Amino acid sequence: MRSYRRLGLAVALGVTVASMLGLPRPPEARAYVEAPHSLGMIVNLSSHIVLMRVTSVDRKDNNIIFTKVRDIKGKHGQTEIRHAIGKRGFEPREWQTVMNWAEVGKLAVMFHNGTASETCIGHYWHQAYGNHADVNGWWSLVHGEPYLLRAFSGRVDKLVTAVEAILAGQEVVVPIMTGSNDELKAMKGKIARVRASLKLDYNLKRDFVGWGGEDYRRVAGMPGFTHLGSLARVDPDAQAISIVDFNADGKADVVLSSGSRLALLQNDGEALGETSLPGVSGSRASVWADYNGDGLPDLLVAAPTGPKLFTNLGKNEFRDDSHLLPPEPGYNVTAAAWIDQDGDGLPDILLGNGWHGLRLYRNAGKADKQPPLVLGPWRYIGPFPNGGKGFKAEYPPEKGIDYKAQYPGKGGPVVWKEGKFVDGQVNNLALFGDNNDAVCYVHREITCAHAMKLPLSLGSDDGLVVFLNGKKILAVDVARPCAPDQHRLTLDLQPGRNDLLLKITQGGGDWAFYFNPLEKLPPPRTWTFRDVSEAVGLGENGIGSDLKGDALTVCDLDGDGKADFLYRAGKGLVVANDGKRFRVVAQTGLDLSLGRGGPVIGDANGDGKPDLLLAGPTGLTLWLNEGNFRFRDVTKKAGLEGIGPVACAAWGDLDNDGHLDVVVGRLRACNRLYRNQGDGTFEDVTTKVGLQQRLFNTQAIAVADLNGDGVLDLLLSNEGQDSVVLLGNPEAMAKRTPVTLTLTSKFGLIGARLALLDPSGKLLAAHDLTGGEGRGDQTFGLSRFAVPSGRYTVELRLSNGEKRTAQITVAESHLKTKLE
Repeated sequence: MRSYRRLGLAVALGVTVASMLGLPRPPEARAYVEAPHSLGMIVNLSSHIVLMRVTSVDRKDNNIIFTKVRDIKGKHGQTEIRHAIGKRGFEPREWQTVMNWAEVGKLAVMFHNGTASETCIGHYWHQAYGNHADVNGWWSLVHGEPYLLRAFSGRVDKLVTAVEAILAGQEVVVPIMTGSNDELKAMKGKIARVRASLKLDYNLKRDFVGWGGEDYRRVAGMPGFTHLGSLARVDPDAQAISIVDFNADGKADVVLSSGSRLALLQNDGEALGETSLPGVSGSRASVWADYNGDGLPDLLVAAPTGPKLFTNLGKNEFRDDSHLLPPEPGYNVTAAAWIDQDGDGLPDILLGNGWHGLRLYRNAGKADKQPPLVLGPWRYIGPFPNGGKGFKAEYPPEKGIDYKAQYPGKGGPVVWKEGKFVDGQVNNLALFGDNNDAVCYVHREITCAHAMKLPLSLGSDDGLVVFLNGKKILAVDVARPCAPDQHRLTLDLQPGRNDLLLKITQGGGDWAFYFNPLEKLPPPRTWTFRDVSEAVGLGENGIGSDLKGDALTVCDLDGDGKADFLYRAGKGLVVANDGKRFRVVAQTGLDLSLGRGGPVIGDANGDGKPDLLLAGPTGLTLWLNEGNFRFRDVTKKAGLEGIGPVACAAWGDLDNDGHLDVVVGRLRACNRLYRNQGDGTFEDVTTKVGLQQRLFNTQAIAVADLNGDGVLDLLLSNEGQDSVVLLGNPEAMAKRTPVTLTLTSKFGLIGARLALLDPSGKLLAAHDLTGGEGRGDQTFGLSRFAVPSGRYTVELRLSNGEKRTAQITVAESHLKTKLE
């Protein structure tokens, strides 16, 4: 076998084991594997590959005993494989990570050359030395091997399958971790899928397949579900799940958010791959609306440092347009939601700012297209004669800029020419036939939407004179080479056009200038949001200003066509909207202090009114909407009492019988499913669907049809373990036909209400499109029903009062259609 060390794995043939008796370890082993390796390279370099299972764990001495399951390559001589983890390594987390993983029954794969090994435990690797021929011998940990996550980072069963295929000469796709060395050591890099084979070395650009590494695998013991897939992990403090088709491919995509991370997951039908989002970490809410009417949903994030707005550019690209939002003196953002407060169809932004009260940013539409600051192209003219007098001489460009003019210069007429100069670089000015003892001018127009200051870094070879709008603001007569930061000054720019003229004198040799703004240029203000908090009854002295809440739920609660909202602060505020101002509604029957976050919206009894379900430390609470902002607690009557502490809850017709069921996420207890029996009561079917089989420790929960089979799937964002998706079992469903409607409208979806009517005009079901609910959750632009075969009418009332109607014909197979 060839040496691992030759390719940077820091192990070599013939190295003896560092024994339990304290014999010195090989000095060449004290190095990480920093040279990237593909999985195919590791397979090729290994003489032995063995699948093993943990049979015992000694946490006092930090020893792990494995049993060989089978040989994958070569014949490993030990049936019992002993790893002495100890408390060694470059960093404590190296052995801690391995011991934290170790549990009886878990699988691992060990690659070795007889004495030096690399063991993959899924999302981490470690290096150990031993002797596979020594039946009673130990393998002693040298250090963790985090950089081998570039070769594989995923489930061990997937690794086994991939290695077997690679040994058979096949090419496979495997999950790996990308990122900096620090990110890999902390296991916080980004997961990607890459091609691997015996013939492929490590080349991420060449072999990249897509972001995200987990697909679905069969799950046993859960009759209600067929497959389980791992999702991006966002704990600690997992917060919310949002469902949206952000790339308009007809598939439900997913956003997982927590206090420390936000994961944007694109659904390709077979896996949920992560898409990058610039400049955001944690979020208290992640909610969607098409604020600019381009047909693509945009994302509002309640980040700790302030609200962030990401404009959807299509093709899985987002641009940070947070500069469009009104600035505030300080931010303590606790909640965020979209709301069409004035009923014009444009979604406005509603924020909870713990320092400045509830805020409303009115969506005022397109802004003046003029960017706030434009640096025009450079032009230059010269050479003019120097002769020791050029620095003080006043040549024609100093008297006025005329790009069409021609002037006498050194050796003949000179004219303005466009210069291909780059800001932030030293730019060559030796552009003329005679470049010695000369003078050159460079000029550019700077256009401002309003007066502003622009700090600069300047440099020149040799002398430099700077004019702004005909006024000399800097003059230095010196002989020197050009370099950055030879001068710093600030331009006081006026609204409209500004003329910046640089005069650079030259003696002999090199000739150059340097120009670079010291602050990032302000991006164009393409859209307008105005702070109207005070005008609508919010703000520092308005509604809720003496309270601090953590959740906003936006919905038309009284059916008047105007979006109202609930604020979980104190015992909770119910805030009515008349289209001009907000007002607090008293005596509603609600107590939101019982919750953990805000309520989630659903029509529990099919009367067309939005009912409220609240998860909290004392259990679930269900309030039926009786109209006119009055709600009745029916928790006990519905059979939802006595569940115990609940972290989260969601509505969804999981059995396709036409009634909304309730799924519950819990910490340190199994999640539960309650079937809506259509008579106002719910049946606990947790055991029937198999949810009692595993503790997921769920902080956020949602339902969506991810694979397009007409059956709702369950998404769980978990604490202390991977987030997962459970695919619903079609064979466990009722005989009704699922109908999935994708709602498309440039304006008016936030706050809209969808109604499904039978041929006689009777209401069968209703769905409110909220601007945010729960703990920052939302389902945007997707609506789903289950009905018997037949013809139906779909009515959509948009937030601006516009109504749209469509006829649909439902047969026996899943109907997927758009309502535009």
